[in-house]
Amino acid sequence: MFTGNVMLLPGMEIRDFTVYRPERRDNDQGRVLRDDKTEIGKIRAILAEARPEEKERWRQLEHPITHKIILQHTTGQSSAFKVLPGDVFVYEPQMRVPHDSPLSNRLEQKERFFYNQAIPYDVGDISHWNIFYCEERQDI
Repeated sequence: MFTGNVMLLPGMEIRDFTVYRPERRDNDQGRVLRDDKTEIGKIRAILAEARPEEKERWRQLEHPITHKIILQHTTGQSSAFKVLPGDVFVYEPQMRVPHDSPLSNRLEQKERFFYNQAIPYDVGDISHWNIFYCEERQDI
């Protein structure tokens, strides 16, 4: 998937994300019955924290961001699914610590949710790299 020489910093390894699309269901009067999430696919991408300049620019656009998810190639027309604004990336870390280890309590990590704020930014318009600007959320 990731070809060529890619310079990664520590902590920017390739991670597995599950992409969900929120689904609203209304009754005849317009009342929301439930807000489900439908899994639309899985991707392997890099998770990086957004730079302060990017955070400020998106805050001024009233779409706060905290992270970037960088994906090689695209999830567009040639792929099985397309990521849209409002979709949710879920990262579930896989910890390999035995339960009887004294470190098992400290290393336990929870899944992280990233709310996609905009249409992916296609660097160079050649569909080789896509950047998703996301906000890490706990209430999703």
